[in-house]
Amino acid sequence: MSDPTARLSSNTPFPVTDKRLMDEGVAEKVDLLCHLRKTPQLLYGLFLDLTRQFYANSDNLPIDACAAWDPDPNKTKLWIGTEYEWEDTSPEFRPAIYIKLGELKYKSVTGRDDSLLRMDLKEGEHQYSRNGTGTASWVHVGSTKGEAVVLCGTTLDYLDAFSRVIRDDLTFQSFEVVSVNPVQADKESRERWRSVVTVSFSFEDTWALKLESPKLKRIVFMARQAVALSGIV
Repeated sequence: MSDPTARLSSNTPFPVTDKRLMDEGVAEKVDLLCHLRKTPQLLYGLFLDLTRQFYANSDNLPIDACAAWDPDPNKTKLWIGTEYEWEDTSPEFRPAIYIKLGELKYKSVTGRDDSLLRMDLKEGEHQYSRNGTGTASWVHVGSTKGEAVVLCGTTLDYLDAFSRVIRDDLTFQSFEVVSVNPVQADKESRERWRSVVTVSFSFEDTWALKLESPKLKRIVFMARQAVALSGIV
């Protein structure tokens, strides 16, 4: 009878079956964050999802916050959205948090004005790359100063503590808290107080353009030289 521990003590590689993790059709439909350009719409969505996921778990909140987000508008105790939703609908629900994007600035990686990185002649494809930098602010709106300050501190602790995790998961080159404005009066209403947490981030955008011309398959150059004999007769 063979010893079952013999393989464990030997240098013989354990046989592993090589197989796909998912069907080819399914794999082609998967879009990874690293493959998507960080447009304003995507950035709003990323930061909004981060915030809602955090505030949806009541275990993440301090006892005196008592404000959890729920996807059901009739059950939620906290409104979370984007700046354009806030401006368009002007919700009176408080407390509230909305994400505000600052100016996005871009710079070519190669120094070229067109951001061209390389050309693939065989595929007829031009590849581009550029770096982007920007800021995002989490604006907390409360009916009292204390409510606004507590929400601000909760968001600050989350974004600051998990800055490296957020950077890696969302494929940023950098992500860090840069400023906090604890409390300020809202000009629109005496019953609104705002506190703001602002982060800076950077990323690299890459994309490719394929020309309509046919692919260049192969070019073969053959050089022949005839040697003529010459001499003095």
